[in-house]
Amino acid sequence: MMYSEDEQICEWAGMSVWREKIEVKRGNEMKKWNPVERALVFILLFVILLCGCNKKTEIAEEKEALKITFFDVGKGDAILIETKNTSMLIDAGYDETGEELLSYLRQQGGQPLDYLVITHFDKDHVGGADHVLEEVGAEHIFQPDYEGDSGQYLEYREALEMAGQQPELVTDTRVLSFDGVECLIYPPQKQEYEEEDNDFSLVISMTYGDRSFLFAGDCEKERLKELLNQTEFDLKHDLLKVPHHGRKEKNSEEFLEAVSPEIAVITCSREEPGDNKVRKILQELGTQTYFTFEGTITCLYDGKKLLRIEQSG
Repeated sequence: MMYSEDEQICEWAGMSVWREKIEVKRGNEMKKWNPVERALVFILLFVILLCGCNKKTEIAEEKEALKITFFDVGKGDAILIETKNTSMLIDAGYDETGEELLSYLRQQGGQPLDYLVITHFDKDHVGGADHVLEEVGAEHIFQPDYEGDSGQYLEYREALEMAGQQPELVTDTRVLSFDGVECLIYPPQKQEYEEEDNDFSLVISMTYGDRSFLFAGDCEKERLKELLNQTEFDLKHDLLKVPHHGRKEKNSEEFLEAVSPEIAVITCSREEPGDNKVRKILQELGTQTYFTFEGTITCLYDGKKLLRIEQSG
């Protein structure tokens, strides 16, 4: 069966047409599309088809992407890493912000986390962990090898006992691999620090394809020195979770210059949005800096580039 020139144009663009009704009615007369009209229709349908193809490509890319969510939990850390088949939560914010995490996890189906990493036991990092363990749970739990003394830490320990789980105490470098992600958990190198909690922070260096991400807990001066001196991994990363909510240390500038991130996230409150000197150093490095007090931050990476970054609120 033969098709008219007009029908071929529409068929090429992927549009279904009535072969007998290509003509356009104007008044009581019927006339064929003239060349200009056909060209305009061709261009319009081509654009529609192209947009549809691009949208399908974007959806396919995002399904395979690494998703990093920095939740707005005030001056605290709650960071969710998601791939196609795996989820990892780094810290769980405060006790009172646990519902922020749970609401999101319920929307995702409420399945147990594959990994829960508690970097250290300050209340703004471990506070919501008991709620997460009680409602969704976690297959594997990692924490530093020291004892906390806060009420939130004790609630976390009770939740572990109720779940019948023992966390892995990270005393040597631990490497995890999942869905194309390489995750290195770097433990504190000393048994005692001047700063009793923050410098015990586990540090997570993560790579996905050509992109790299560093989550530096609440590291202060001594722990930053360890990071600067270590040879376990390259300190240069594309994305940095700025240590200790943007607080300035004597070696902060050296550390930030060594990381030299394209994107930095400061987990902070509106009242304490990080030290001005830290923000200035990042600005001079050309780093794009985000603050969680302005809303939850979501980053999508395909292993080669940043697909998109969004901030709610």
